[in-house]
Amino acid sequence: MSRLTSPRPRQRRRGRSSAQAHNDAELAARVLALPECPRAELEAEWRRLWGSEVPRHASRALLVRAVAYGLQAEVYGGLDAETRRLLKKAGQANGEPSRPQPRRLSKGSKLFREWHGETHEVLVLEKGFAWRGETHSSLSAIARAITGTNWNGWAFFGLKRPTREAPTDA
Repeated sequence: MSRLTSPRPRQRRRGRSSAQAHNDAELAARVLALPECPRAELEAEWRRLWGSEVPRHASRALLVRAVAYGLQAEVYGGLDAETRRLLKKAGQANGEPSRPQPRRLSKGSKLFREWHGETHEVLVLEKGFAWRGETHSSLSAIARAITGTNWNGWAFFGLKRPTREAPTDA
């Protein structure tokens, strides 16, 4: 995996000249035009700004945002060395890069979910989950059996991180 580095910060000057105002307008026009640029152009600009290949599965939205940031960092300056150091340190625990903790449910835990007025109880087993006397390999399989449609089982039972709420009865 390649290491991304931000464009180097420029020295900031006090006051604004007419040339700077013109540069601001030009930059704004370039950034606003990015969503309409062909993907190949965005990828070329990524390579120019970041000095690395575009990640294989990078979405168009990511390319637009990263290129917009890079263009702005070229004009206004990127993150200073101290901020980059603090961000790097924040992503580490005890000097080691932090890794997301795997999601684990303890054997014997019970999950409850109300769906269309009926409460469903799921028991966590050593390998799999028990619901209505049957063993299922995943929470998604149980969610699909309850709703009749595909669901992320962790989301259906409200176990995903709190960035999203558990689904409501539909």
